[in-house]
Amino acid sequence: TVFFAVFAGHTFAQVTADAGPDVYACVNEEAIIGGAPTATGGTPPYTFTWEASYTLGSGNFVINLSASDFLNDTTVANPEYIPQNLSEIDTVEFMLTVTDAAGITSIDTVQVYSAAWAFHFGQMYYTINAGDSVFLSGWENVYGGFPPYEYLWRPNHGLTDSTSLSFWAKPEESVAYYLTKTDSIGCEVSGPLLYFVNVESLSSSEFENAGALVRTYPNPTKDFMTIEINSTVSGEFTFRLFSGSGKLVEQVNFNENTIEIEINLSNHPAGAYIYEVTNRNGWSEQGRVVIL
Repeated sequence: TVFFAVFAGHTFAQVTADAGPDVYACVNEEAIIGGAPTATGGTPPYTFTWEASYTLGSGNFVINLSASDFLNDTTVANPEYIPQNLSEIDTVEFMLTVTDAAGITSIDTVQVYSAAWAFHFGQMYYTINAGDSVFLSGWENVYGGFPPYEYLWRPNHGLTDSTSLSFWAKPEESVAYYLTKTDSIGCEVSGPLLYFVNVESLSSSEFENAGALVRTYPNPTKDFMTIEINSTVSGEFTFRLFSGSGKLVEQVNFNENTIEIEINLSNHPAGAYIYEVTNRNGWSEQGRVVIL
């Protein structure tokens, strides 16, 4: 049914509001809502008013949220929806009121679905001998989003399948794995480190890798790590520790006669780090250490 209004001898179709299709939004990405166009008919210019009411919590802890908590502007045709970092929020309904120059109004609504995510900080620890494998299965620490999901484990070091929740791991050195989960609308979230696999040498007197002149233990470690340098290397040594992003976070100098030193790593957050040991003659060797 089409409605018409007559003003000063002119006929106009009644104003029609279009809040647009329902929107699926990732928690870390903005989304645009509203139609294309958001208002038609009637007598331009139009006035837009977006409203919403969302109650978070229960009992003595209640937060009432309105459209201004989610939208960058509640008076424009196509505002930006800004997801809130609150895992309880999954769906918000917005009501749009369009008013034309003649005071005629039209109302429409739109649902915005946010991919809420949650994490747990449990961890699994395994110790294997160099050359052995371990089957990792049944654990994930990223929840939420819209199924179905895609999985990706990183780093992809020694994994038979980095895209499954069950896989064999045969790392050559100690490593910690974390999960990145992508849902059906493309929202991608990475969880904290989950699987810690400690690779031990077959003999405590052997160095960790063939030809290596530096041995570190324990690895993974929580507090202190001992660095042992083969006696065939001499000189004043420098130990440097780098974060996963390549930032230098620790530096310790050895004196010339030191071939074994204990490093305090307790002030660094858990994660996988790269270390480098150098001497003044230009010799260097790198390795990986996991801090729990």
